[in-house]
Amino acid sequence: MPDAELRSLADSNQLDRNQLLAQTRRLLRSESSDALIAGFTDAWLNLRALGEMPPDRDAFWRYYASNLKPDMKRETHLFLRDLIDTDAPVTRWLDADYSFINRDLAKLYGVTDRVPPENADEFRKVRFDDRRRGGLLGQAGVLTVSANGIETSPVVRGVWMLENVLGMPPPVPPDDVPAIDPDVRGAKSVRDLLEKHRVSAACNECHRKIDPLGFALECFDPIGSIRTRYENKVTIDTSGKLPSGEEFEDISELKDLLLQRKAFFARSFTEKLLAYALG
Repeated sequence: MPDAELRSLADSNQLDRNQLLAQTRRLLRSESSDALIAGFTDAWLNLRALGEMPPDRDAFWRYYASNLKPDMKRETHLFLRDLIDTDAPVTRWLDADYSFINRDLAKLYGVTDRVPPENADEFRKVRFDDRRRGGLLGQAGVLTVSANGIETSPVVRGVWMLENVLGMPPPVPPDDVPAIDPDVRGAKSVRDLLEKHRVSAACNECHRKIDPLGFALECFDPIGSIRTRYENKVTIDTSGKLPSGEEFEDISELKDLLLQRKAFFARSFTEKLLAYALG
């Protein structure tokens, strides 16, 4: 709700265009805007659902031992806070080579050399040499909330990217299409399973848009740690081909392609922010 200063200006009919801009900037600098940051990222990225499908305790013990859930949310909140404070371009979500992490997240990301053991709970800006990390698509909270707690699904993560990054949600699948088993621990890879779905022309129309995006994120396990193989030792293939015909080998190359379509992300982000503002 408006604070006393903003309410006073409104009551005295002084909220012209310049005052609106000045008041917006003042409020964004205030601590009260932390509520906007937390609420918006929870809504946009569905971070409020983090923990609803808890990771397997045996396979992902670190998630519980280090109590990573609040740290994951904090990372995303601090990233948006920094974008606001530095007036960075909205596309920094896609091309950033840094994030804000504490020592527990540094362990998950394999960069403990960047975060000293002293003041281990303190979050600090850390730059990554690995281009798979950094920005929105390398954040553990996003990668965890788009997994099912046991394993990942390229379809789920691909749909998540279409909805939240490109603003192009796919249509609801037909009623007669069987569910895809995301379990890749069996004899076949997840690509083999999805290949069956694409045999049907009706399925292929959507999956050629969804699957490549999801495959790029398969380098991340259900809590956002980088991996190269599935549990059955099958090597993970993160390459893909967009409907436009452009190909990529991994998430870093996909980021480059997404930046070439930055208008899609900018529009999607703006729509999500306006929807949140209007309730």
